[in-house]
Amino acid sequence: MLRTAAFAVLAWSLCAGALAQQPALPATWSLRLPQQQAVAFRGLANFDRAGKGASGTTYMMPGIAGFAAALAAHALVINSGLEQRKSEIELAADQVLLPYLPVLDAMRQDTLMAQALARVAPGSTPRLIAFFDHDESGWIVESTPLFAMTQDQSALVLDNAIAVHAPGAPKQAAYRNTVRVVSRASTHADLEAYWNAQQGRQLLDQSAALLALSIEIALQQAYSGGDAPADLGVFRTVRYHEGRKEAAERAQVLSERCGRALISNLRGWLMSVPLLQPGADPACATAP
Repeated sequence: MLRTAAFAVLAWSLCAGALAQQPALPATWSLRLPQQQAVAFRGLANFDRAGKGASGTTYMMPGIAGFAAALAAHALVINSGLEQRKSEIELAADQVLLPYLPVLDAMRQDTLMAQALARVAPGSTPRLIAFFDHDESGWIVESTPLFAMTQDQSALVLDNAIAVHAPGAPKQAAYRNTVRVVSRASTHADLEAYWNAQQGRQLLDQSAALLALSIEIALQQAYSGGDAPADLGVFRTVRYHEGRKEAAERAQVLSERCGRALISNLRGWLMSVPLLQPGADPACATAP
C-alpha cells in the first residue's frame, strides 16, 4: 500500500512544479558529474529487421558433443552477423545528427546537469558534485545519460542509467535502473533551424528537461523504497508517440498525468512517454 501511494506521488513529477508540496524527494541530495565531459548523442536506430538475413549455415558433427559444438558455432555466426548488422544500422541512424554536430560537440555534462538540477521539483536542495567528490551525509545520484534523436528529427529520447546511493552508503547503490524519457514531438516545420537556433538552445533545454525528469523518477523510486508494487495489474500494450510516429511497449502503467504515462516495461526499465492523446491542462504546458 505504501509503495502504491509512493507511485501516486511520483506521478506528479510529470508536470513542472507539481511536487511543491509533496515529500517525494529527499530534502538534500547530490548529483555526481560523470568522469567524461562530452554528452553522448546518437541517432535513434530501429533494429526490427536486424535479425533478417542471418546465416543458414549447417554444421555437420556426430554425437551429442558435436551437436552442442555445432549449436555454439552456429550461435557465434548468427551473433556476429547481428552485431555487424547493428553496427551498420547504427551508423546509418547517426546520420540524422550531422546538421547538429557543432552544437553537440560544444555540449558539456556540467552545463547540462546544472540546467537539469535547476528544473527539478521544488522542495529539495540538490547540488552538483565532481566525479571524485564524496558526501556520506546525503543521497547521491550517479547518472550516465545517452541521448538519441528520432529519425524524423522531431523528438529526443533519453536512456539514463542511474544509480542512487543512500546516506552513509556511498559504495553500495540502494537503487539501480535505466530510465527512458521520450520527449513530445516538435511541430516546427523547419526542425534543423529550430534545434540549431541560438547556438542550439532548444537542444540543450530539451536535453536538460529529459535529464531532470529521469533523475526525479529514479530518486523518488529509491527514496520511496525500491521496487514497483506487485498490484499494478497485468502488463498491457501502451501506445505512445516516438517522434511523429506511433510506438508501443508491453508494460505496467504506474501513472498517467499531463498527457504522459510512467510505465515499467518487461525489462524492468521505467519509461516516461507522451501518450497519443495528451492532456489539455494548462499546468502541464512545461512538461517535456
